[in-house]
Amino acid sequence: MFPFFTPRLLVIAGVIAAFLAVLGGLYVKGRSDQAARDKAAVAASREQARVSDVTAKAVDTFHTETIVIREREARNVAAVQKAPGADTPIDPDLLRVWRDGLRDIETGTRGGGNPAKPADTVPPT
Repeated sequence: MFPFFTPRLLVIAGVIAAFLAVLGGLYVKGRSDQAARDKAAVAASREQARVSDVTAKAVDTFHTETIVIREREARNVAAVQKAPGADTPIDPDLLRVWRDGLRDIETGTRGGGNPAKPADTVPPT
């Protein structure tokens, strides 16, 4: 009926169809593998964005707290400097007692003890 459908032509057509089917399968598999790689890359970039967001918030909080502390410190210094008697020098005997007390705390004498600085690491002054 159709003389051009010879067995040789049918075999060649079958081989071409199988070849195209293999190529199509490989193409789909490649696209699937690429999609998996892209999905992993998107997940990694989202995680990096989350970490960056947390870091930015921490830096902003630190900056804000630093500004608040400095403003409070400036107000407190001004209040102390305006207090009555702020320009009067400290009595030398009182100053000596304070210094001795601070040195005793730092060196651990008088039974105080400073765990951050043991007595043998701080030379007496």
